[in-house]
Amino acid sequence: MSDLPFSGRTIVVLVLLNLLSATALVQAFRLYHAQEITETLSQELEQKIDLLQKARQSMAAQSQEMLFLQSVATLMPQDRHFVRTQRAMAIEVEGLRAKAQRRIGKDLNILVDTQANKLYVKQGITLLWQADCSVGKGGILTDKRTGRRWEFVTPRGQFEIRDKIAEPIWIKPDWAFVETKEIIPPPGDPSRQTQGELGAFVMNLGDGYLIHGTKNEASLGQPASHGCVRLGKEDLQKIYNLVPKGTRVFIY
Repeated sequence: MSDLPFSGRTIVVLVLLNLLSATALVQAFRLYHAQEITETLSQELEQKIDLLQKARQSMAAQSQEMLFLQSVATLMPQDRHFVRTQRAMAIEVEGLRAKAQRRIGKDLNILVDTQANKLYVKQGITLLWQADCSVGKGGILTDKRTGRRWEFVTPRGQFEIRDKIAEPIWIKPDWAFVETKEIIPPPGDPSRQTQGELGAFVMNLGDGYLIHGTKNEASLGQPASHGCVRLGKEDLQKIYNLVPKGTRVFIY
């Protein structure tokens, strides 16, 4: 090639460069095409993995449902008449409601559920109002000096509202002084009188048991009293205005 003129060598070089560029271009194209194929395969693989996971979750859910159905089968009795339709039960419930309505009538009553710490006001079987309350917390307090004992439970049974008092003054009983380790004053002593402790209203059930307010409304819904039935401020006012003297109170 040394015998070729300068211009001829230049042409050869240019041809070689073109060949090299074409080869590089082909390799680059092949590399790009391979990258596209790799990305496509990767996406397809991810989709298949996602479908497999969903299939596994579905199979697990079906397995749980099958186990539940098998457990129900072992719990249900063999008597086919045991399973009743919702319609049949609804008819029975309505029948019981009718019997209860005939027996109770349309009287106004207060019901106190000591397990749930709930108070209900009903006109016959119609619910007029419900509220969280606090009943007796339980436990026994003993006066070590005299040996007297007080049990802080709410009695069960039928009572009635004997009296209604607005802005009541609490006459602290002996146990209140024993509980705070104070000297018990004589009956009628002014130190027994406490304003505001019972809230704005009181409904007297007799024998020292009251429906009254509380300064600690956070305790409502759980047993926290010394035997009385405590209510929040708004519920107390509502029920005080709703029920008259003589209203029956059922505590259970």
